[in-house]
Amino acid sequence: MRKTLTGLALALAAAAPAWAAPDAAEQAQYDSFVVAAGASNGAARACGASEPDLAQHQDTARKNLQRYAEEYEFSAGQYDALFQKGQAEGKKMMDDMKRSGVDGCRGVLGGFQSERVMKYEEMKRALAEVSDGLPGEKAR
Repeated sequence: MRKTLTGLALALAAAAPAWAAPDAAEQAQYDSFVVAAGASNGAARACGASEPDLAQHQDTARKNLQRYAEEYEFSAGQYDALFQKGQAEGKKMMDDMKRSGVDGCRGVLGGFQSERVMKYEEMKRALAEVSDGLPGEKAR
């Protein structure tokens, strides 16, 4: 039953009229999700995360966020640049915290480890929570 509903949803999404494409605010929000994923990666690097974990996190984020972009018709053409921007921001944030005597690494690494292995549906639910719904939905 679930496969049938998923197939139907995909078919309907493919047949959706052009007016259903995301607006500029939704695209900007998607871009901010990519920057945030990069920031998590950059902050984890500043906190000493291992190279294999950093690579897995980056691969998982790319796979999930590009699938999200395809599903909701977002442009992912700037994905790499946005992710790299986030990496730099995350590293800077952690470096600034360390200089001010605050150690946020424990929290950063905990979230990073969860994101590193996050499945698509988990990520989608998390994004819906922080953005008051999925693209095209009205806030509840």
